[in-house]
Parts: sequence; C-alpha cells; structure tokens
Amino acid sequence: MAARVPFEIDDRFLLQVYRLTTVLALITMPILWAVYGLPAGLSFAIGSLLSLSAILSLEFIIRRMVKPGSSPGTKRWLGFIALGKYTIIFVGFYLLTKANWLNVYALAAGIGLVQVVIILKAVVMMIGILSKNNSTGTK
Repeated sequence: MAARVPFEIDDRFLLQVYRLTTVLALITMPILWAVYGLPAGLSFAIGSLLSLSAILSLEFIIRRMVKPGSSPGTKRWLGFIALGKYTIIFVGFYLLTKANWLNVYALAAGIGLVQVVIILKAVVMMIGILSKNNSTGTK
C-alpha cells in the first residue's frame, strides 16, 4: 500500500466530506432540537440535506459531463438536470419561507455545513503539512 502525503485530494475526498457532513448533521440536529426546539432541529436538517444534495448532484453532473467523446445529447440532458435541480431548490426555498415554523438561522447553518466540513478538512491537511515540515526540517 502506497504511503499518502498529507496534502492529497483524490476520489475519496468527496466521500469523506459526505460522511463527515452526515455525521455532524446527525450529531448537531438533536442538540439543536433539545436546546432550541423542534423547528430549529428540523430547519438545520433541511438545510443540511439541501447543501449535501447540491454537492452530490454537482458531482454527479460533473462526472458525467467531463468525459471525452460524450455526445451533445448527453450534455443537453445533463444541462436539463442541472436546470431542474435549481428549479427544485428555488421552489423548496419558496415553500420554506412561507412556513411559519422555519428557523432561518438553523437553516443557514445547515446549508453552510458542507462548506464548514471542507474548510475543516483543509485545515487538517495544512496542519499535516506543517507538522511534517517541522519534523523533517533543518534546525
């Protein structure tokens, strides 16, 4: 098995982001529910699902579109899927804003969860690089 360098982004990076986002959402949602009530926990869960589904669908579309020799029909079909995704997101946001129980702050925190996970992973990678440089550097 090949040794991994501290700064390496491969196919498993997004899988790790998905898993860590899911774990953090499953931990944070009941805490918000217990402290701030059901609307906050539910709003955070919806925001997390929106954010996670957006990055999942983006990965799906990019992996299908960035292929050598793909037909123009395939690209049109995937463009239609992308347009449909944003239509669903806008309709979902419209319906959420009409809900009386929505906690906007918890929804925003849930939407930002994927970005927070990616930033945390970047910080961990940078710490790995700095600690490796410090342990092998000249004194």
